[in-house]
Amino acid sequence: MSSCITTFPLYPLWSIDFMKSPLNRIWHPFLFAAYPVLALLAHNIEETHSSAALRPLVFSLAAATILLLALRALLKDWARAAWMTTAALALFFTYGHVYDYLEGHAILGFNLGRHRLLAPLWLGMLAIVFWWVSRKGRDLRSWTAPLNLAAAFALALPLVQIGLFSVRTWQASAAPAMPASMQNLHLPANQPAPDIYYIILDGYTRDDMLKKYYQLDNNPFLEELRTLGFYVAACSQSNYAQTSLSLASSLNYEYLEALGSQYQAGNTSRAGLSEYIRNSAVRQAFEALGYSIVAIDSGYDATRWLDADIYLSPDVVAEINDFENLLARTTAARLVSEGVAFLNLPPDWEQRDTAHRQRILFALEQLESLPQHPGPKFVFAHIVAPHWPHVFGPDGQPVHAHPDSVTGYRDQVVFINNRILPILKSLIENSNTPPVIIIQGDHGAVIEDPQRRMSILNAYFFPDGGTQTLYESISPVNSFRAVFNAYFGGALPLLPDESFYSRYDTPYEFELVPNLRPGCIQ
Repeated sequence: MSSCITTFPLYPLWSIDFMKSPLNRIWHPFLFAAYPVLALLAHNIEETHSSAALRPLVFSLAAATILLLALRALLKDWARAAWMTTAALALFFTYGHVYDYLEGHAILGFNLGRHRLLAPLWLGMLAIVFWWVSRKGRDLRSWTAPLNLAAAFALALPLVQIGLFSVRTWQASAAPAMPASMQNLHLPANQPAPDIYYIILDGYTRDDMLKKYYQLDNNPFLEELRTLGFYVAACSQSNYAQTSLSLASSLNYEYLEALGSQYQAGNTSRAGLSEYIRNSAVRQAFEALGYSIVAIDSGYDATRWLDADIYLSPDVVAEINDFENLLARTTAARLVSEGVAFLNLPPDWEQRDTAHRQRILFALEQLESLPQHPGPKFVFAHIVAPHWPHVFGPDGQPVHAHPDSVTGYRDQVVFINNRILPILKSLIENSNTPPVIIIQGDHGAVIEDPQRRMSILNAYFFPDGGTQTLYESISPVNSFRAVFNAYFGGALPLLPDESFYSRYDTPYEFELVPNLRPGCIQ
């Protein structure tokens, strides 16, 4: 008795050559595997660091390779296996997009935007494609070159967009030179230098807006701040309506027009703003003064100071990042992430909310422990609350509320108030040298109402008479001018306190917002 085992060689994919031309080698499954990841990155490049796409890109390419090899073993033909791989990838990566469209558009009065309807339809199309491909022979080899060209052209578009953004960011990335008056900054004479805390509570609106629109009397919280020694700027408004614009301005103590001519009407790119935040003039000044830089992970790419002397971040090794969550929602992975009923899995927002909640709690815990770190230090803490998602109840209990929920926003303000007061008290009492603390909203409530959006909480703990440099309408652009003038021998003139509202899609189409609070000076 004898046996015979039939095998086929798995040649390197790049060596497969049907017509002795590189164009006819099998590239299209890998190009189409990379395209959805890079296209989504290009679309969100101004809010997402490129590194966020690395893991899904590697995973997508690896999945394409495994699928191609498996289909080659099954179909005994590279061209058919490659065609089938590309078709499967196309169906996988378009599922979420089609679902989103169908969810809001009925066809002939029938809503197909349901997983129980769309998933079987997609599986049926996959089966039909497989049947058709399995019956084709050498005919499919003629498709290789056109598919390669189509995939290469499609992939070139997001690559060019990402490349152009990188160039614009590089051109705009130099932080402004410190003015001559800043070069003479010096540490306080004959006494230890104070620690500086810059605490951003994202989306925290002013007390009059809280009372009018959210039925929350915030005066008890403000009185507690005053009891601790804070100066509360009762008429304060943010200079800009969006985080990246606002922090680029406040951390460089300049309006955007002074940072670059590109930040003007007609331009929609935010290129360079993240660099102005990470490598700001404020940071440069404190580094020159011998301060160590301490940053706490915010979960928001532009405010992640990964190169800080001390960077405090929760353990997020296994966490799916925001980009990966967004990508999953555009694919058939959405079936799992949204918890198909028969799988009994939790919905995808639950994982995101849990990660967001843990990051906020981590930031608050780390703030309270910072006095034990040796100084002098400049601490930057961007806490994405009470900004949505609203993941806390008033007592800190986990919740999931709609992003436009009045109750959700109000409850999260109450939670932040209750947690931040003992932290501020601890910072003051446990610091060997009285610290300087700025706690402010980068903008107000996340809503398209200029008054609500621009009115902010803005409070300062300036020990040893430093509050003499403050006034009720001071805005973030002047915050560090006041710090440097009060404690480091600065001679920076204060700028006019102006508020420039803009919408997200047109970030530099500014509308000047007056301060309408009764008693506030225009």
